[in-house]
Amino acid sequence: MVYSKNEHEAGSEWVIMQMMYFDRYERRDGRWYFRRRLPLYWYATDLNKPPLGDNKMRWPGREPYEGGFHQLFPSWREFWDKGPQPDAPVAEPAPLDRFIETMRRGAKAPAVKVR
Repeated sequence: MVYSKNEHEAGSEWVIMQMMYFDRYERRDGRWYFRRRLPLYWYATDLNKPPLGDNKMRWPGREPYEGGFHQLFPSWREFWDKGPQPDAPVAEPAPLDRFIETMRRGAKAPAVKVR
């Protein structure tokens, strides 16, 4: 997983974006190559317009949409489905060597749509 913070000039707006890439690499003849790359977006919005609420992908001239960032982590949905529980622990800490696997709850890797 590679996290990325981007900034784009889009006409008269300055769009800030937070995203991550879910990558698979392959080593061939001593060199590393991308086998696949799945971009997952958390938000994109004009610097002066915080992305509050749903559909945090907000590009100028386009209807807001969901970026898919949370689809990779079933644990995210579990947390928010419980509702506010300020006095309850969030969860048991994940072992460092199994952090991503724990966050993903053992789910299969997502499919990458070829365009």
